[in-house]
Amino acid sequence: MDEITTLHINKCRAYIDFMLSQQQWSGLTKYEVERWLGNFRNLQPSEMLLVYKLLTGIIYFSEKDVLEALKEGVYKCICYEHVLEKQKSMGFGLSQHALSNIFREEIQKTCFIPLLDSDSPHESGNYVSRILVQKGIIPPSHSMFLNKLPDAFQSKTFNKLVIVDDCVGSGDQLRGFWEDAIVSTGFKNVYLKDLCNTYNIEVSYLTLFGYDRSISELKKDLVGLNICCVRKLSEIQRVFSDNSYIWKNTAERDEALSLFSSLTKENGILLYGYKDLDFAFIMHETIPDWSLPLFWKENADWKLLMRRKNSNA
Repeated sequence: MDEITTLHINKCRAYIDFMLSQQQWSGLTKYEVERWLGNFRNLQPSEMLLVYKLLTGIIYFSEKDVLEALKEGVYKCICYEHVLEKQKSMGFGLSQHALSNIFREEIQKTCFIPLLDSDSPHESGNYVSRILVQKGIIPPSHSMFLNKLPDAFQSKTFNKLVIVDDCVGSGDQLRGFWEDAIVSTGFKNVYLKDLCNTYNIEVSYLTLFGYDRSISELKKDLVGLNICCVRKLSEIQRVFSDNSYIWKNTAERDEALSLFSSLTKENGILLYGYKDLDFAFIMHETIPDWSLPLFWKENADWKLLMRRKNSNA
């Protein structure tokens, strides 16, 4: 094996060990990583280096990263504009205690629901809702499912609704939910957005991570919905884009594209994810379907790196 290639591979392995030991790749184990690497048998050293570059290039948000993004997102989503106006009126002299009081007041007026394709407990929207409550960010009574909204709005306790989600790739799941979600009022079925209009509810969608192009399109297309995304992923963070952050130049990118195209075809796996997206993106204990399928697909000939939840984001 070429000495320089060996050196680069060893550096990648050291990086992987560090990320695992420091829980920066929380939700992954060394066994799972080694099992996934076992898919790449009989490769040339130069090809194996491309595998390691892909693996170490994963955009990975740990459990701690997710919690910090969620806290930041809730603040920005429900009270940032209100706080900014208060600060301006007070010459930016509000104390931290006063700011905390404003946040608590806004939380009391806000209810939260998960974005779901169904009421399945494994879906990622439920995961975000659970963290909100478990970490004490919101009171348990402020987290609910869609069917509880009519009673919540009638109580006049809330004037804000936040739909929570973990990440956005194509944006299809949100589009379908916002356009088609129906709520039973006990007398008739109404669209969620019409219910919110009836009770003059300010509606926001909060996602922790998202593809910036899709976020921009959603903001343009979904009128009446305030869209908040805490961390955005750009074109350069796609694995096979012209300026991908993973490869040193387009020639290496082309080599990687050829290698992974061949390997996925041989093993009955699609190269690209949902809507032809090609991110190497993982959150704590979950991976979206717009990340490369070679990370989350499995069959008799292929071992997955991380199992994913079933929703189209």
